[in-house]
Amino acid sequence: MAAPAPPAPTPALMKLAKETYDVTCAACHGATGEGNGPVAFAVKPPPRNFVKDEFKAGDGVEQIFKTVTSGLPNTKMVGYAALDEQQRWALAYYVRAFRPKR
Repeated sequence: MAAPAPPAPTPALMKLAKETYDVTCAACHGATGEGNGPVAFAVKPPPRNFVKDEFKAGDGVEQIFKTVTSGLPNTKMVGYAALDEQQRWALAYYVRAFRPKR
């Protein structure tokens, strides 16, 4: 099933992104996305460092949305389908923004 079309990354969506990330993702991935959150030491394999590591399932916003929704097999990355669609899109944009600009 194809992901729905992404919304525009408006300031309101990015505010939602930070709020959702801080509650849902930062414990493992860290506040700066470097995979160094307070529980990261206990996660094997370690959480993705969004700044340096490649995204396993692709780094397009649609691909990240799918990962946020469904998780990644054979990793500790679970899906967050229980988050509403706007939150999942917001997270896709947010974690992608940790990547250095090329």
